[in-house]
Amino acid sequence: MKSKLLLLFTAFFLLVSCNFNQIYKNRESDKADGEKITQKFYWEFKYGGNQEDIYKLFGEKFFSVTNKEKLVELLNITGQIGPVQEYNLSKWQTLVVKGSNPKSEYLFTYDVKRGTEKTQETFTMEKDKNGIIKIVGYHVNQDLLNK
Repeated sequence: MKSKLLLLFTAFFLLVSCNFNQIYKNRESDKADGEKITQKFYWEFKYGGNQEDIYKLFGEKFFSVTNKEKLVELLNITGQIGPVQEYNLSKWQTLVVKGSNPKSEYLFTYDVKRGTEKTQETFTMEKDKNGIIKIVGYHVNQDLLNK
């Protein structure tokens, strides 16, 4: 009787401690969800007059490392390179985990034409606790060797 009770208790413990997750990598639907954020970023950068709208695209995780003044400085510097004329997605990755340990991560790299210059801009994004995709990393590379 004790061995049956011990076996039942062990089975119950194992079931309770298990994590059940579904993992999706590089789904087109997740790509489309992430691209909405980067498209809004470039639209706001090019046509929007209110920087607060750009700030809303960035998550708390970004601002825990970089303050708004540094973001403004970065946006001003990239604006001085030239205005965004076109941007093309060159690489992307998504990882969405649904279940007991959910997470959603997005990585998009764009080749951007800014006036006569070109930059490569990388966005790292995650869904926040409210299920909204936010930018948590933004990196700009400019090839100074091809001048």
